[in-house]
Amino acid sequence: MPEWENQSTWQRLKEDSKIREDFLAKSQMFICHVASQACFRFLEWGRDEELSEALIAFNEAIDLFIVEKGVPFLAYARILMKRRLIDYYRKQRLQQASSLDQDEFGREVEIHLSLNEFKEKEQSSERAAEIQQFNKALAAVKLTFQDLVAASPKHRDSRETLLRAARELASDRELWTHTERTGKVPMQALALKTQIHPKVLERGRKYILAVALLIANQHDYVYLREYVLSRERREEDE
Repeated sequence: MPEWENQSTWQRLKEDSKIREDFLAKSQMFICHVASQACFRFLEWGRDEELSEALIAFNEAIDLFIVEKGVPFLAYARILMKRRLIDYYRKQRLQQASSLDQDEFGREVEIHLSLNEFKEKEQSSERAAEIQQFNKALAAVKLTFQDLVAASPKHRDSRETLLRAARELASDRELWTHTERTGKVPMQALALKTQIHPKVLERGRKYILAVALLIANQHDYVYLREYVLSRERREEDE
């Protein structure tokens, strides 16, 4: 479910059980990713009870989500899933409860909360964590945020072209594996795949690489990905 979908789309999701079931199925990878991070170990569907708890919280997030509040749904769902896991570990009296509690959300938390209770400080904390993590990912490929500012295309057509290239790079297993291993974009192969002139790709290399990092690791960068992709959608609608 794209972050920018309108109220009517979300209403159908809340009311139509088939649409909801499809959405929950498509979101399993995201749910597993968030829950595994929160539990500090890999979780597997059908084996780990934590995933059932996270799925319940994700489903509750659908009912509680309000589009007009301007909070990305996946960011909101991520908070609810982590909070429910804290509650789960409390009940199980596991040592992980205190580490999760102290590091992220404080001792007194509840699982059933409305969007109005989604505190600004929690959003800020999530955004800051994403930026810090993305900054490290950029540094690993010898990029900085300053590089991105300088490399960001000023014209919409140019930006759309480079975004398309970034999507192709991130979605192609062979190309992305090469990029992760070397820290460099395989320009000739990407030009052949996208039919975009190599000179255009080379000029936009830094932008392509940075956006591909967001797309390839989309479950980690909920806020940053939403900013990049929703900006593109807004301009298409103008």
